[in-house]
Parts: sequence; structure tokens; C-alpha cells
Amino acid sequence: MWSLGALGAAWAVRARPEAAWGWLALGAGLRLLTLLSPASLSDDVYRYLWEGEVIAAGLNPFLYAPNDPALAHLRDEVWAQVNHKDVSTIYPPGALWLFRAMVAVTTSPLGWKVLSGACDLGVAAALWRMCPARGVGAWAPVAYALHPLPILETAGSGHLEGPAALAMTLSFMTAQRPGLSALWAWAGASVKLLPGLALLGLARAPSRGLAWGAVLGGLSFLALGLPFLDAGATLGRGFGRYYEAWAFNGLAFSFLEAAVGDGRRARWLGVALGGLYCAAILRQRPSPDRLMLHVSGALLVLSPVVHPWYALWALAPAMLRGVWPWLVFVSLCPLSYLALADYDARGWQEVWWVPWIEHPALWLSLLLWWARSRTPSPG
Repeated sequence: MWSLGALGAAWAVRARPEAAWGWLALGAGLRLLTLLSPASLSDDVYRYLWEGEVIAAGLNPFLYAPNDPALAHLRDEVWAQVNHKDVSTIYPPGALWLFRAMVAVTTSPLGWKVLSGACDLGVAAALWRMCPARGVGAWAPVAYALHPLPILETAGSGHLEGPAALAMTLSFMTAQRPGLSALWAWAGASVKLLPGLALLGLARAPSRGLAWGAVLGGLSFLALGLPFLDAGATLGRGFGRYYEAWAFNGLAFSFLEAAVGDGRRARWLGVALGGLYCAAILRQRPSPDRLMLHVSGALLVLSPVVHPWYALWALAPAMLRGVWPWLVFVSLCPLSYLALADYDARGWQEVWWVPWIEHPALWLSLLLWWARSRTPSPG
């Protein structure tokens, strides 16, 4: 119902764009209200706080999983809420230093919710500024500002997508200044790796500024990661566990797995197909926002793991380009939270029919959008 209300407001703004400011203000108010709710849909925020505490103690979260006996003296109320205690960190260095900075201020989830929600509001503001220049109506930033998914996943759950997506969006905004845009792309990559691919879109117009920005951003990334390099071969251990074992809410992946008969090979096949698709898009020399829409879209379609907050990667560039079918997907993604309805000590059970609603609805909507975008307007 919240999604329908947001889409209805976006539709109404098409006729009265001057009313958009009121809706954007409402979006800010909704984020403030959501800060008061507990992070009940995800416990990732406790992992962020725990790893900040580990770094504050002078230890390397790549070397030690939360249940490692070497960290027993650090166990507290935050540790008790941490998920997957047998898996070491999977986060890039910028995220880890953000964790450290946050625990220096507070070990309450509210701190992360404030940070992530404020960054998400920044994405909505950036869309409001950029969309008119792209010929996209006020409906797009209004839809983003009011939609429940970005609000609940940032101000509600405090996910890292908030600051990382803001850095990615600022990279789009500053694309006419390639050096600054490259720095923003690297900043996003230091929190979540995906925004770093925006650099490939910037490379379509090489310049001296771009080169300096790319080099400076890369060196900054390495400098942030330098204190963790003593982990050596264990640097990728946590991500390896995630890559090999996790599966949730992916539809195309289930077909790949059935076709090859093995989950590991299916994952490599998905990576190969996604890589080929993105390489074909790169040959068209796309802008950074268009490239990131296709990259994130391929990720969401082919990935074995499609948590609802992952959809935010596609939503921001989709609104910037006026590709409304992604609003259909982000409105249906929260259905996957039905897996929590029967949550107990054994964990959660995925509801099998949810991906069969989410993904086909997206594909059909994209097909309709594509057909209409190629139909000449009357006159």
C-alpha cells in the first residue's frame, strides 16, 4: 500500500510538477519517522558495529570471524546480535573505517540509521537536481523520495547502500568534471565495490583530469586497505563463503543451476553471462549512469542472492534515466521478507513463489517500456 501511494504521488506530479517540493519534504519526514523504528528486517547493522569495535581494539576483522576465541574478550550486546559469526568480514576498506568512525561516536544502531538515511535523502536531492537536465519529469525524484524500499533499507535498516549509492550518484552528477567524478566512484567502491565500475563509463572520454582522479582515487583506496593487508590469503575468505554458499530470491540463477546441475558452476556461468552482457553495453560507450543501470540490472537478474536492498543499485540510475519498470521491481521486492514470517532458531525459509512474481513482472515491464520507447509519438 505504501508503494502504491508513492507511485500515485509520482503520477500526480506529472501534471503538477510545482507540487514536487511538498512530496520531497514528505520523503524527508518519512525518513525521520523511520529512524524511530527498530532495525527488524535485517541485523547487518550489528555486523557493522562489531567490526568497528574489532578495529578499535587494534585487530583485523579479515583475520578473525566474530566467534573466534581470540575475540572473546570483546563480546558484548552488539556481538550477540551479529549474524554469521563464523564468517570473517566481506567489506571493502572504506566501509571498515566508516565502522570504526561510527563506534567512536556511538554503538547504537541509530547512528548507522541516521547516516544511511541522510545519504539516501541526498540521493533523492541529487535526482531532483539532475532529472530536469536529462529530460526526466519530477515524477522520478518524487517516486524515489517516497518509495518505501529506499526508506526502509537505509533509515530503517542502516544498510551500506545509503552512503555507497550517494557516492555513485554524485559520480553521475559530476560526470562533466571527470577527475572529481572518478574520485566519487572510488569513494563508492571503497564502501561497496560496485560503484567503481562507473569508472568504465567515464573512460569513454579520456582526459588528463580523469587520469589524475582515477590514480588519486585508486591510491586512496589502497591506503585505506593497507592496515588490513597482514591478513594475506584470508582477505577473500569471507567473500568466498558468501559467493559459494549464499542463495536467496534469485530466479534466473535457479534455471542456470538446473541447467548445469551444480551451484558452483551455475555461479560462474552467471558471472560469465553478466560479463558478456556488460561488455556488449560497454562497446556502445555508455555514460556512467547508463552503464551502472545495466550492470546493476544484470546483477539483480543473474545473481543467486537478491536481497531487497540490492535493488537500490538499479533504482537510482533508473530514475535518473526515467526507466519506470524498476519501480515495479522495487515495489515487489519486499515480498521476499515473507521468509522472515516463520523465522526461528533454525533460520528462515524462502517463499518459493515470490521470485516468480518479482522477476517476470520486471521483465514484462521492461519489454513494455522498450516497445513504447520505440513507438513514434503522434505528429
